[in-house]
Amino acid sequence: MAVMLCLGLWGLDRGTMWRDEAATYQMARRTLPQIRETLGTVDAVHGLYYLLMHLVLALRPSEVTMRLPSVLAAVAATGLVAALGCRLARPRVGLWAGLLYAVTPVVTHYAQEGRSYALVAAGAAGATYLLAGAIAPGSACASPDRGASGPACRDARAPARTPPDRGAPGPASCTPPDRGASGPASCTPPDRGASGPVRTPSDRGASAQACRDAPGSARTSPDRGAPGSACGDALSPARPLPDRGAPSPVRTPPDRDARPPGPAATPGPAAGPAGPDAGPDAGPDAAPEPGARSAVPVRGAAPRSARATSAPGPAPGSAGPGPRGRTAGWRWAAYGSVVAVTALLHVFAVLMLAAHALTLCLARPPRRVWRGWGTAAAGAVAAVLPLAALARRQSAQLAWMRHPTPGRLWAAAEDFAGPSALVLAVSLLLIVVAVARSRWRSLTAVALPLVCVPPVLLFALALYRPCFHERYLLFALAGAPLLAAAGADRLADAVTDRLVGTVKNRSAGVVTDRHRALVAAAGVLAVGGAFVWQLPLHQWERQPLSRQDDLAALAATLGRLTRPGEPVLYDPPKERRIAIAYPRPLAGLRDIALKTPGPASGTLYGIDVGPAELLRRLDGARSAWLIAADEPEAHPAKAATLTGPFRLAYALCLPGVRLERYVRLGPEGPGGVTDDHWRPWSPNSVP
Repeated sequence: MAVMLCLGLWGLDRGTMWRDEAATYQMARRTLPQIRETLGTVDAVHGLYYLLMHLVLALRPSEVTMRLPSVLAAVAATGLVAALGCRLARPRVGLWAGLLYAVTPVVTHYAQEGRSYALVAAGAAGATYLLAGAIAPGSACASPDRGASGPACRDARAPARTPPDRGAPGPASCTPPDRGASGPASCTPPDRGASGPVRTPSDRGASAQACRDAPGSARTSPDRGAPGSACGDALSPARPLPDRGAPSPVRTPPDRDARPPGPAATPGPAAGPAGPDAGPDAGPDAAPEPGARSAVPVRGAAPRSARATSAPGPAPGSAGPGPRGRTAGWRWAAYGSVVAVTALLHVFAVLMLAAHALTLCLARPPRRVWRGWGTAAAGAVAAVLPLAALARRQSAQLAWMRHPTPGRLWAAAEDFAGPSALVLAVSLLLIVVAVARSRWRSLTAVALPLVCVPPVLLFALALYRPCFHERYLLFALAGAPLLAAAGADRLADAVTDRLVGTVKNRSAGVVTDRHRALVAAAGVLAVGGAFVWQLPLHQWERQPLSRQDDLAALAATLGRLTRPGEPVLYDPPKERRIAIAYPRPLAGLRDIALKTPGPASGTLYGIDVGPAELLRRLDGARSAWLIAADEPEAHPAKAATLTGPFRLAYALCLPGVRLERYVRLGPEGPGGVTDDHWRPWSPNSVP
């Protein structure tokens, strides 16, 4: 988050606004009734954002103040991406994902722009985080391998990489029964507070054989995925073979609130309290030890320790009665509220619901989770429907867009994962590794739909009605750094295991905390290298020319070329944004075509007079300036009106606009001057 804050504040004051920021600035400076009236005709999809900026600019109207909410939203989105990586995988994945998100050039581009897209990205990241928490509240719903999944997967992986401590308790001890006594073999776990010998693979094999050879013992098969487990006593739910001389006991699930009656456990020399990992002597009804952990992964579910210690009642994400059900209800309510507010900031953000639906399909939660999500999603859609209907009536604002081609999807992928060729190639490789060799399946189930589903849906919609633009999909970018970080984590584990496995002393071949810290630091350095490689792109984003136009430079140029009192025409009226954003250089010019200003007319740029009234107002004027849109499809109507009594003297092409000077025809040439001072317009002509 600190990295994102520094990058967001770096070069925040570009000294100019571009056309969309000018719309934000002038709308936020209007009164609330004027904003409400304008939203009825134009820019309804940005209405909530304009209201927010109205409050912000009331503190101090400036370009930097207008962009600060986007910077803070980008910082929040970075933190949420990192939190998602920690929740769905491990801390270093969250660290790498957050850094990758922060150093992506397109993220810093919109973090320094006075528009709503950075806020939408933060809202989508927050909704995704709430979705992950609603499915598995208060846990890391990560799946470290193919044999473990569920909320307590960290318990399944943690003991696999801890170095043996000579003074630490050893694994469960398996002692054969006394020949003079009857009963099964005593296979008891060690006392957690006592020390025991460090067990070796041969010890585990011997102990397991002892348990199998003992008469009357429970014949179980050791789980291959149970690190440090010497015999079958660690497999609490294993199926014992009954003794021929005695009826086999029937195990019942332990009660959390009360210890059921049953034979007391017979502790061994270093035995601890009876728990789910206790041996057969603990009795069929032995109560579990509170907080007992098992390193045995369970296929398709959490480790047995998590199931043994979980309280009865509604499962995570349920809305059943009791405190847990009420908590789940509030969690879904928060999710629906965040989705609704995010979609009200920009209506296309509602596409995240399709990504979240696919996430639930991949996670296969119980029906109660689907009910909670469906209720929250339906409420969010109902809140956004009126805005969507109003935005459809204002779809003429997108007339400048064209039907997209598949190349636009690839351009969006380049922006999300690059855009430089080297960084793009490495990012795509890591994403492929994360998907093909998934270590954190829950992370893949969340990140892959988020980065793929909204672009595809918006592309399909744009084939019917053009509306595809990369900035509308900024909220989907969060999935790309999560997948890239997961792929890097997968490769880092493979490399670390290979290096550790080549150590001469095989007993020391374990991954220690120092190794993990070195791997995390190496990942941070790699992200720093990607930032340095793309540093020219970041520097370009801080330049005025990185945007579509430079209104401050245009206003300054017009102020130098014109004289006070000269008439000026804006064709179309939206080019009036230059004078609205920077009125001082153009204060002396007469906006001769303006009929009603924007705030009074309920429009962005005002309403102009007709051709006849325009010619009447131009009577007596010897010259006029025309500021026209420099667009191929533009058809300047005012230029056609001026070509009768006026002739084009010269034109100047500026970024985004074309400045033309018209002079009235006189007896000695245009404007009463000699023909040597008049030259026809050409696209490359200058004053």
